[in-house]
Parts: sequence; structure tokens; C-alpha cells
Amino acid sequence: MDYIMNCSELKLAGIAESGDKALHLLQEKQFDLVFMDINLPAVNGMDILRKEHNKSIFFIITTAYSEHAVEAFDLDATDYLLKPFSFERFRKSVDKALRFLQESKQTQKPTQEKLTNLKIQSDSAVFLLPFQDIQFISANNKSCVIHTSQKDYETSKLLKEIEEKLPSTQFIRIHKGFLVNLDYVTSLRYDKGGSYTIQLKNEDETTLPVGRSFAQNLKEALKL
Repeated sequence: MDYIMNCSELKLAGIAESGDKALHLLQEKQFDLVFMDINLPAVNGMDILRKEHNKSIFFIITTAYSEHAVEAFDLDATDYLLKPFSFERFRKSVDKALRFLQESKQTQKPTQEKLTNLKIQSDSAVFLLPFQDIQFISANNKSCVIHTSQKDYETSKLLKEIEEKLPSTQFIRIHKGFLVNLDYVTSLRYDKGGSYTIQLKNEDETTLPVGRSFAQNLKEALKL
């Protein structure tokens, strides 16, 4: 952790002491870069990498076990740091990940700039929903409901899949079950019990809960 704190480009967004907690964090929040040990309680790091390696996350393995290196690189791990490692070696690994991250964003940027609609397919039709019409998106078991000013659309896509197709400057995760269009947020309220809620400027004046782990990012996005 000291090495991370000594890299000004890195922002520590979460710590997991076990594999199951790591999986929960990866489902709950979006990360660009993850440092992961292999010897973790409950679920080991290689199992996590096998499960999550297809997502747009750069993984750096930090471990005392050299025998998993080949498989880790086969699963597109960005780097494999054998303990004990120096800050200079850590810094080199970080620079590599940041370079890959920048290249990834530059590749994605032209496509994102052209997109103004979210494509949703149902059993009988394909809908193109303008981003500005989408108020919020709610998770519904293994599907999602996209709420617009005209009507609601149900899709079999998971919330994380939809989040990856939306511009991050306009849409933000406020809860493990909700994505919201920042243009519709009228207020952020803090209750004495420690919970947050937001209200939307729509016909129903919808109120949505804000997960504690998402509150800070929301405040920053709203410039509060």
C-alpha cells in the first residue's frame, strides 16, 4: 500500500482482505487497475483472474509464487511481480499499466464520441434510446430496466454491461442496483442515519438510494 501511496497517478479506490470480498468489489465498482495477490482467503487470486480477465481492467499480480506466471500472462495480466520487489520494479509495472490504459482510452474515444444512443434489443424489436432521454437504469435480478421520459424498457443485459456502453461523463453508478443520468439529478440528501438519497427531475420526482461506497464519486461528479 505504501508503494501505491507514493505514486501520484494512482488513487486507492478499494482494499479487499479476501477473494470473495475482492469479487464483490469488482462487481460493485469500476476499476482501471487492480493489484492482486494469489494467496487469498476464500477465493484465490488466479480464480478471480480467470473470472474477471475479459473485463476492461488491468491486473498486476503481486505474489511469492512464480509457478502461476505463465497462466497469468495467458489471461492477459499486465505484469507479474514476485515478492519481495522494490519500489523501482513496482514503478516500472505501474508505468506499463498506465501506458496500456492510455492507449486503451485513445482507441475507445473516437467510437464513444460518435455514439449518442443506447441500442436495446427485445424479443420483437431493436430500440435506439438517445442518451439524453435515459433518466436512470435499475437492476432487476438478471436483467435491467431502462427508465426514459416516455416509457420503460426491459433488457436481459446486466447493469455493468450497460454501464460500459454509456458515457462516463454523463452516467454514474450510485448503487449496486442503479445507474443514473447526472443531467436529471436535482438534489443529494444526507440522512442522520448516514445514508444518502438523490431526487430526479422527472414527472414522478423519483428518489433513489445512494450506496455509501458510491457517495464520494457522486459528490465529485456533482461538484459538491
